[in-house]
Amino acid sequence: MVAQHLRSAPLTLPADRDLADRFAGLLDEVGEERAWTVQQGSPRVVRALAHIPAVLDGADGLGQWPLLDAAASAVGAVRWSEFYAEDEWSRPFLHAFANGEGIGPDGRIRHDGVILGLFLLGPDALYPPHAHPAEEFYVPVAGPVEFEVGAGAGYRSIPPGDVVLHHSNVSHSIRTGPEPSLSVFGWAGDIAAPSWYRADMADETQPVSHPTILKD
Repeated sequence: MVAQHLRSAPLTLPADRDLADRFAGLLDEVGEERAWTVQQGSPRVVRALAHIPAVLDGADGLGQWPLLDAAASAVGAVRWSEFYAEDEWSRPFLHAFANGEGIGPDGRIRHDGVILGLFLLGPDALYPPHAHPAEEFYVPVAGPVEFEVGAGAGYRSIPPGDVVLHHSNVSHSIRTGPEPSLSVFGWAGDIAAPSWYRADMADETQPVSHPTILKD
């Protein structure tokens, strides 16, 4: 379903069209695999999950839009995490941040080549500018949300169903207003390489920092 949505997205830039199609092909390959390893793991405290009822209750098209319905049904199946250790960079948003990996190294279904999951950002939150070698897509499915793609490019409101693509090492950021937002997301490429950020992502003379990722 996600692969089909990526293929049908009306993308105008050839590089974006190519990336979306490559993601779709990878997801097709994962779907054709049979030797899946199911991971359990210990329950985690993820504070932002308190916003799940609100974001789904306010969703337009629940029961009518297949991708939203699939995301809603996957909420209890993915492995949720706050993902980052708490530090000066993550502290302002971490209480509102939830990363739900369904397929991937930390997913319910283990896979070392691609990640597919859910992303929840609570109300009035800013997931600050950062980048990573892995390529990434988001498809918002419920709740208003704004993305900035490219350092200093400005935020754009992304309606549910639109595809947002982040190419390798391109700065991006996400923010919400008074309501939480739920998206489907995916990673491909060098998914093991760390994310990074600068105090000013547009200033390449500044040193690069790496957030600390939580591990079981």
